[in-house]
Amino acid sequence: MRTLKRIGKAVAWCVAVVVALGLVVAGLRAYNANKYPIAQMEASGGASGEEYPESDRVRKISGEYLNGFHFLPAEGAEARRGVVVVYGGSEGSPDYARAETLAQDGYEVLSLYFFGQDNQRPTLAEVPLEQFDEVTDYIREHVADPSPVTVMGTSKGAEFAALLAANGFAVDNLVGFVPAHFSYSGLDFSSGQDLPSFTLRGEAVPFASSWQSGVLTGLKMFGRMIAAYPASYRPTYEGAAGSAGDDARIDLGGFDGNAVFFGAGDDQMWQSDVAARALAEQSPRAEAHVFEDAGHIFFEDSDAQQNGWQIMFGGTQEANRRAHDESWQVLRERLAKWHGQ
Repeated sequence: MRTLKRIGKAVAWCVAVVVALGLVVAGLRAYNANKYPIAQMEASGGASGEEYPESDRVRKISGEYLNGFHFLPAEGAEARRGVVVVYGGSEGSPDYARAETLAQDGYEVLSLYFFGQDNQRPTLAEVPLEQFDEVTDYIREHVADPSPVTVMGTSKGAEFAALLAANGFAVDNLVGFVPAHFSYSGLDFSSGQDLPSFTLRGEAVPFASSWQSGVLTGLKMFGRMIAAYPASYRPTYEGAAGSAGDDARIDLGGFDGNAVFFGAGDDQMWQSDVAARALAEQSPRAEAHVFEDAGHIFFEDSDAQQNGWQIMFGGTQEANRRAHDESWQVLRERLAKWHGQ
């Protein structure tokens, strides 16, 4: 009888501990969700479902894998040669706003998704690089002046764009905002497998695995996720890069085009400052601009910086605004030089 009572007390104590922990976690999640709305924005994840306007100068385009928007230069703008192709990041957007600004500056622009649409890979995992062959065909058939071709990406889109250039696709000029100098694990966790972000002709592009970032880093990240607290992913990517083989590095040694990379010294998403410099060192026609106090997003508007961005993305409001303005100034100067009139 005493033994049964002891067992009963032990079970009751364990249940009480589990309930107490559950209440603590629930309380933390509720508090953090209210204090850090940006963490909830991240938790919603997935490819962008935002609707973008069309007009007589902006039309939706699609093909076998191709999906996005074709911008003609704004009426009255000083016309530029060639075309600029822009990609967003892991949020799954076509970076429509940047494309719109470039069209206002006189460029013909393709604002493209590289995953997440009905005719594409549904998540940012095993995304085929060779989709760009279809983009090249489209440019040849539908762009008034098909050369030169500048490809521009942000974050994971910058990783994608750099891999296009590294693997010999038809890229004349390359621009990377907060780039990566390694290819990394994909962002699909549904299968429980460590998938590559990208493939080439059906084969995985070698990648730095987030599973190799270290136990302590993983536990810390898991704890933040459980508590709905904004996560800084930089330690994960640093650990992955430190454990990766050389084949996971993005090698631009064979790329003979122009390139410019914009990194951030306080980037809390990944080490874009290190990446920008590492990529630029590979070519005499490449350059790096690192904004030391900026974070992963170069915010134009401080009102867009929801509480928690300091933890998740890094930087200060002033530094992020300055990085936005100065990077656009450099970008405009380089594009004007590359594309001429």
